[in-house]
Amino acid sequence: MKYRIFTAAFVLLCLLPAAGMLFLPPTQAAGNERLAPAPHLKQEDGSWNTEFLGDVTDYVADHFALRQELVTANALLRTKLLASSPAEDVIYGSDGWLYYAQTLDDYQNHATLNAQELEQIARTVAEMQAFCQARGARFLFTIAPNKNSLYPAHMPSRYLVSDSQGNYERLRPLLEEYGVQYADLFTFFAKQEEVLYLRTDSHWSNRGAALAHDFLMQSLGLPYTCFGQAAYRMANTHRGDLYDMLYPKGTALEEQQQYQTTFSYVNEPRTAEDILIQTTSGNAQNGRLLLCRDSFGNALHPFLAEDFSEAVITRQMPYPLTQVQAGDTVIVEIVERNLPNLLKYPPDLGNNQAADSVE
Repeated sequence: MKYRIFTAAFVLLCLLPAAGMLFLPPTQAAGNERLAPAPHLKQEDGSWNTEFLGDVTDYVADHFALRQELVTANALLRTKLLASSPAEDVIYGSDGWLYYAQTLDDYQNHATLNAQELEQIARTVAEMQAFCQARGARFLFTIAPNKNSLYPAHMPSRYLVSDSQGNYERLRPLLEEYGVQYADLFTFFAKQEEVLYLRTDSHWSNRGAALAHDFLMQSLGLPYTCFGQAAYRMANTHRGDLYDMLYPKGTALEEQQQYQTTFSYVNEPRTAEDILIQTTSGNAQNGRLLLCRDSFGNALHPFLAEDFSEAVITRQMPYPLTQVQAGDTVIVEIVERNLPNLLKYPPDLGNNQAADSVE
C-alpha cells in the first residue's frame, strides 16, 4: 500500500507543473531572460512549422507552473553548496559577486572581431561624428566597461585570461587614429578607489553613473552639475538584473545611492528601459541633448538630463542621427560587450534603415 501512495505522490508531483499551466498566471521572464514564445502549427508564410514539437518542448520548459520557485530553489542549492550558477547567463563569483556570462570573451581577451571589423567600427563612429558636426552639433563617443573588465578579482579562477588584446584594446588606438572624440571611461574608472559597479547587477551603480556623467561633461567642455561632490543617501532599493535571473523569486535588494534631481519627464516612462525617453530641465545651462545609449543609460540619463534644457534619450538602433539639429550635443554610449552591434546596425544617416533596440 505504501508503494502505491509513494507512486501516486510521485506522479502527482510530476504532473503538477504541467497541469498548473492551465490554472496559474503565465510565467514572467526574470531579468534579461527571454522566454520561448507560444508555438504555432503554421509559419507566417502559411507553411507548416516543421519544428512545432521542438517549439512545444521549449515553451513548456520555459512556462511550466511554479517554474520560478523551482528555479530559485535549485539556484540556492547550487550556489550555496557548490558555489556555481545553474543559470546559463550568470557567472557566480566569490563573495556573492555575479557576472554576465556574455562578457566572457571580452574578459578572457578573445578577439571576436577581426582587424577589418575593428577598423570598420572606428570608421563608422568617425562618420557619425562628421555627420553630427556638419549639422553644427557636438559629438562624444564613450564605451562603458564590462563589470569584469574593471573588477575581475571575484571572477572564478577557472576562467583563464589570455595575454593577447581583446576587442576594446585593439579598437582604442583606431578611434584615436580616426580622430574620434572619445571619453575613456576605462582609464577614468580604473583610477577611482570606490567600487562603482553593483555586486548583483551587470551595470554600474548610481554612484558610478554620477561620476561617469561628470567625466563626460568635462570631456565635452560644458558646464555641469558636479554629482561627484553632491550629497546622496543609501537605501536597499536595487534588485540586480543578474540576481533576478539567478533567483527569480528571491527577495534580496542591494544597497544603492539615491541622488536628488530636478529635471522632468515629458511623459513618465514605463521603465528606464523604454526605447524613447524625453526630459526637460528648467535649471539647465546647456541646450538639447541626444543620448544614444544601451542599458547603461538607465542610471546615466537622469544625471545628464539635469544639465540640458531638453534631452532625447534613445535605445533605437540604428542611431537616429537624422534628428540632430544645430547646437545639439550628441553622446553615443555603448557597453564593451555590445561593440559588435556597431557593425550589425550601421548608423542612420538618412538611408531609412529599419530600427531595432538592444539590451
